[in-house]
Amino acid sequence: MKVTLKLFSSLMEYLPKEADSNTITLVVPESSSPYDLIDRLRVPRKEAQVIMKNGEFCPIEQRSYSLSEGDTISVWPSIQGG
Repeated sequence: MKVTLKLFSSLMEYLPKEADSNTITLVVPESSSPYDLIDRLRVPRKEAQVIMKNGEFCPIEQRSYSLSEGDTISVWPSIQGG
């Protein structure tokens, strides 16, 4: 199935060269979860602080749930300031 992954800020460095800006479409097994997507691109889970699924916050306990065809996962690092 096809899903879209968007990485923001410092996480964009993990995107492969074929990504379009901060976005890549991936073909993944039907049992794939948001965590499977970030693991596939070797994004450290501890750096993937905010995960949204189709525009809605994805709590930690749901990040291992299976995705559906056409889902969009957006991932941000923790916000830091000084």
